Amino acid sequence: MARVGIFLITVALIAGMVGCGGGGAGGGDGGESYTLTVDSTAGGAVAVNNVTIPGKAIFTYNTGTVVSLNATPVSGYQFVDWTGDVGTVDNVHASETIITMNGNYSIMANFEIPPPVRYSLNIFSTAGGSVATPGEGSFTYDAGTVVNLVATPASDHKFNKWTGDVDTIANVNAASTNITMSGNYYIVANFRDIPCTGLG
Repeated sequence: MARVGIFLITVALIAGMVGCGGGGAGGGDGGESYTLTVDSTAGGAVAVNNVTIPGKAIFTYNTGTVVSLNATPVSGYQFVDWTGDVGTVDNVHASETIITMNGNYSIMANFEIPPPVRYSLNIFSTAGGSVATPGEGSFTYDAGTVVNLVATPASDHKFNKWTGDVDTIANVNAASTNITMSGNYYIVANFRDIPCTGLG
């Protein structure tokens, strides 16, 4: 009889331990979940875990889940950054990055029209004349701009040629020509004396 009693007590203790262990495991498996709200400004779209979303979307993930984000601009735009609840975003300046779900987050992918590329044109002249158009000095133009060049010689000189960064000058030997702005350029209008012709 004593042995039966001890056996029953042992069974009860084991059952209690299993019950406690099972309850702990269940709590871990049913961990807390959080929402991720993703949106973007005009000029692009966002893919969440490689699935492109049409606009604003809300996702639910278990705590600790790592979610991939990919922001793709449309033609004429560029990605800027991620804003909002970005504390666990790996890199807010990278279009492809990840976010770790440790809370409810709302993030925004920002796009913009890139500012135009601009280049400087530095123009000077030798003695014997000047550059009438656009003038002499330093000028700034958008990339691709075609700038008219007009060199005017003094009365006893004549235009010789343009020198310097002349790769995009239409005609280096013409006093009136143009240059296409595809980089930063330094050019010089060169003049020379008109030889004197003696009488008799």
